[in-house]
Amino acid sequence: MPAHPGRLVYRCLGCGGSFGIDQLLYVCPECRQVLLIEDQERRRLQETPGALWRRIFDYRRMLNLPALKGIYRYHEFIGPAIPLDAVVYLGEGHTPLVAANRPLRDRAGMNFYFKNDGQNPSASFKDRGMASALSAINAMIRRGELEEVLAVCASTGDTSAAAALYGSYLAPRIKSAVLLPHGKVTPQQLGQPLGSGATVFEIPGVFDDCMKVVEALSEDYPVALLNSKNAWRILGQESYSYEIAQDLEYDVSQAVVVVPIGNAGNITALMSGFLKFYEAGIIRALPKILGVQSEHADPVYRY
Repeated sequence: MPAHPGRLVYRCLGCGGSFGIDQLLYVCPECRQVLLIEDQERRRLQETPGALWRRIFDYRRMLNLPALKGIYRYHEFIGPAIPLDAVVYLGEGHTPLVAANRPLRDRAGMNFYFKNDGQNPSASFKDRGMASALSAINAMIRRGELEEVLAVCASTGDTSAAAALYGSYLAPRIKSAVLLPHGKVTPQQLGQPLGSGATVFEIPGVFDDCMKVVEALSEDYPVALLNSKNAWRILGQESYSYEIAQDLEYDVSQAVVVVPIGNAGNITALMSGFLKFYEAGIIRALPKILGVQSEHADPVYRY
């Protein structure tokens, strides 16, 4: 069972400053750059042999303990500071690797698999990050660092569905509000957050206009921003790499992982997770990682 809470801090990618996780932070208070969660005692994970870690994670597959069924099967690597009784688990994670059919294999000239994250509770990969972010908020509530909180996000569909769903399991302490661009979402995308009890605001303009409102709220009021600027979400999405490693029996030396890129949060999480497993000796080599970005929205590619 997980025991050591680690020493998690927000770490700024710009100035390198560190800040306590007992507060809601989304950008560095000093330089306004991006924050990630860092375990300052991560070296302790290397004290356990990689072979033992592999046995631990394989053993947890058999446990009937909800807190260790989802992304927190890898609790020591994803969120050791989150008590197991604060974990919000709705069935996310451990989605199957599905083999491509023959026509696709023939067209690609190789065998490959899909990580079918459509089987997550809200039908998208966003549930991984939301499980982490809402578990962190739940832990803060239980420690008395928060009483009530408004959880907000800007979205064109998937983020709002996941945020509203996970937030509903912490009601009434958490109230959810989502901002959607007017006329830019389908009835189904609108129905998911409404069905989870969120208050939905339609904002004139596009997604970026919604995001500006959400960012302004997070700077001026104590709200929980649930877009990918939330460092806890990136931490939860590391579960991708851990699951892939475990499903491939911890041999990823010949693996090529292809991941779509929006703002690069997902690929950041993927790389971080594989590096953590490599440093701990759980995997003996790193896979190749390919990022794919639409030519219509390709800032990472151009950079």
